[in-house]
Amino acid sequence: MIPEHLKYTSTHEWFFWDKKAVTIGLSKFIVDELDELLFLDLPKVGDDILSGISFGELEAMEKLIDITSPIAGEIVAVNERLYENLNILSNDPYHHGWLVKFVTTETHLLNELLDAKEYKTHLSKLQSTTPSQRKRYAKNIKRKRRK
Repeated sequence: MIPEHLKYTSTHEWFFWDKKAVTIGLSKFIVDELDELLFLDLPKVGDDILSGISFGELEAMEKLIDITSPIAGEIVAVNERLYENLNILSNDPYHHGWLVKFVTTETHLLNELLDAKEYKTHLSKLQSTTPSQRKRYAKNIKRKRRK
């Protein structure tokens, strides 16, 4: 189930704004795609997030994904429990598995992200592709991010 109150990116990050800070996590779809999670690298409190630039990585058995945000800001909290137990992210990506919280002056950009219905449509398109097509799609997303 995809939580209705969150906003999403096509690269499977979710966002929640509580009027003080924006919380970022990864969707259940991408966490499930990664199988066994091995390593997580996140920024420290006080670090800046730059729009469209990787601020973290999640490594699984055969995959490594960059974690990005289309919104810039300053990190105010990091979910350090994940460093000790990545199963929290696997088992509860929308609640206890959040990654970081940050403050920003760009909250208006949240309106440009996918809502739950749009994200479900995006996932439907992805799920109708073969695994090799999904790999090509992921590579294309990475190339677009670098431009």
